[in-house]
This record gives sequence, C-alpha cells and structure tokens, in this order.
Amino acid sequence: MKKSLKLVSAMLLMSALSGCFAEDYDVGVPRAYLLADDSLRGQPVPLAEANIDWSSSSGDVSETVVDIEEFGLSQEAITVAPNQPASLDFKENEENGGDIWTDPTITAALWKGGEKTELELNDMREFRFPRTEGNYVLEVRFIDREDEAQYIGNVVIEEPVGQRAGQLPGFTHMDMPSITKIDSAEPNGETFDHSYSEVCWNDCDADGNYTVPDVHSGDAEAGSGIVIDWGTMEPNPSEVILIEIDDNGDKISEETIAADNSAITIKVNEQELGRQYSVQYLWRDGEDLLGHSSLDFKLE
Repeated sequence: MKKSLKLVSAMLLMSALSGCFAEDYDVGVPRAYLLADDSLRGQPVPLAEANIDWSSSSGDVSETVVDIEEFGLSQEAITVAPNQPASLDFKENEENGGDIWTDPTITAALWKGGEKTELELNDMREFRFPRTEGNYVLEVRFIDREDEAQYIGNVVIEEPVGQRAGQLPGFTHMDMPSITKIDSAEPNGETFDHSYSEVCWNDCDADGNYTVPDVHSGDAEAGSGIVIDWGTMEPNPSEVILIEIDDNGDKISEETIAADNSAITIKVNEQELGRQYSVQYLWRDGEDLLGHSSLDFKLE
C-alpha cells in the first residue's frame, strides 16, 4: 500500500512539474515595446505585430504583412532626436502564461524608401537612433527556435525645437568619450573604470563649477596606457582640459589639449598610481558657455 501511494505521489509530482515546464517554455507570441526617452525609464511604446509565424500550446499564430513600410507609416508616429538612446523590451501575453524564452535572436533595423539600415544592439538591447533626420519604419525581429515574430513602428527623427535655437543636443543624445586600458595582456584595449557626467548643459552661467568627484579606482599597472577618445562626439567640444589630481584631491597640473586632437594617451608609471585625472569638455558659442561635461578616473 505504501509503495502504491509513493508511486501515485511521484506521478502527480511529475505531472505538476511537466505542467510548469510547459507553462515556462511553451509560450505564445511576446509583445514588443520601445523605450526611447532620455533616461530609458519612461513609458514603453508598444510596437505593432507584422509578420508572425509562431506555434505554442496556446495555439498557432500566422500573420502576413506584404509591405511593412506602408504598414509602418500607418502607425502612430514616435518622435525621437538624432542619436537618441533607446532600448527594446519584450513581455509575454498574459493569457499565454510563461515569460521565458530559450535564447532568442533579436535584431532591429530602420527602413526608408526601400533602404535598410541595421541598428547595433548591445546585450541589454540598447541602441542609438542615427543622426540623419527623417521618417523611418522601425523593424524588430524576435526569433526563438522555430518561432519568429516581426514588429513595426513609425519613427520620426528630428532635432528638438530648443536645439534649433542654438542649444546643444540633449546630454544623453550625444556620444560619450571612451576610455580604454592598453597593456600586454589586452593589446586591443579594455574599458577602464570611470565616471562621465554633465557639469552644466544648455544653462551654464560661468566656468568654475566643477568639483572633484569620488570615483572608483581602476586597476592600472606601470607600463600600461590609458587612452581617452572623444572623436565621435558631435558637435566637437570647443575646448578640452586635462587635470591631474593628487591623493589629497589637490590639483597638480592642468593642460589644455590642442584643438586638432580627438584623443590622448596617458602612460602609467609608478609615480602616477593613486592619482586621479579629469578630462573637462567645454562647448562655447563665442564667450558663452553652452555645455560642460567631465570624465573622471583614478589609477590604482
């Protein structure tokens, strides 16, 4: 009798587990969302389903859209700025149960007049819109094993009105400078610990508002090189200043970088370990300061 009860219990447990697995892994067509505000934390905008070929325990879904550009331009417009950061999010339809996919392949592209421009997504599904203004159709593809879903959005890229009056693009809309450490172990360079922040932006009274921040030390060794590159920033800064700071937070030196340079390399020696550096970027319109940002890092 006890053996029979154990057998029945085991069968019930396996049945329950198989139900859980089916709910988690055999899921329906996900919903796709675009997040395209300055902080990537605004309200997500749903993207329209287009071509769908999807099978699950909740049923098969097959949808066909012949002309995705025509279909996309009929959707409500989503206005973004040139080079604006954005991200993609996917959620399972509530009636389908689970929300886990194996390892989906996700791609994104923009269409305009029959020409396709691929968008580069990072591991967090974040990307930047291009700098060229215009009306585009956003295409997102989600492929999970044998299932595939296509999503469409109507995107208008245009400069904010405030910028047309002579202001800089929004701080988060501009490319950030890069900082890499190059040594024998990483000859191609690896990202070095740093912080990058705005000091003032489109509302600057005067210079001199910068205060030295506390930053996490990056691992550096004597003989390695720290490369700071701001070549992708548009518009280019009017002035770049390198400041060296000692262990007590006091300024050791200040150097204005030549205007035709878009990168500098700091060669690390024993004396510089423990020191902090700050690269100041300033944008000016004549005597007026339009923007001021700071890249800070410390050698340890």
